[in-house]
Amino acid sequence: MKIDRRNLLVGALAATAAAPLVRAASAVAPRTGLGDVDMLNVALGLEHEAIFAYTLAGKSGLLSQKAAEVGLEFQQSHEGHRDLLTKIIRDRGGRAVDPAEKYGWSVPLKDEKDVLVLAFQLEVGAARAYLSVVPKFNDRALSEGAARIMSDEVLHATVLRSVLGREVVPSFRLITT
Repeated sequence: MKIDRRNLLVGALAATAAAPLVRAASAVAPRTGLGDVDMLNVALGLEHEAIFAYTLAGKSGLLSQKAAEVGLEFQQSHEGHRDLLTKIIRDRGGRAVDPAEKYGWSVPLKDEKDVLVLAFQLEVGAARAYLSVVPKFNDRALSEGAARIMSDEVLHATVLRSVLGREVVPSFRLITT
């Protein structure tokens, strides 16, 4: 079965909240029979989206200096994930998906809080997407790598949750509330 990965990613990434992203990512592998490289490309698409969002946020003029500094650190983390995923995909003979020219969210970005809420939603969505694919990789080494990246996403979401004034919770299951 031939799968148009770009359209698959665009559909998955069009979601504006964490829950739809999670459902899309967790349904991808079992329903379509995607292999390791395909799942890595889904993860790579999420990293591209995060990089785009943090770049947009940094240029928006809506962030305080401290929020912009933290956002830049998170962006650099996502760039590292992108580079690693791209290398692994290519090393396995695959073609890494390119970033979309533009991403859109139905969340209005009027002030710093709006930007932080969007970043939080994207981080939670990415963390949950990684969580959903960890057990599905045929190559267990990829599971370990995805789990490590997931921990970065959870850290980002936890920091953003705290900055948004929400109580930091010890259970990832509760991080979306």
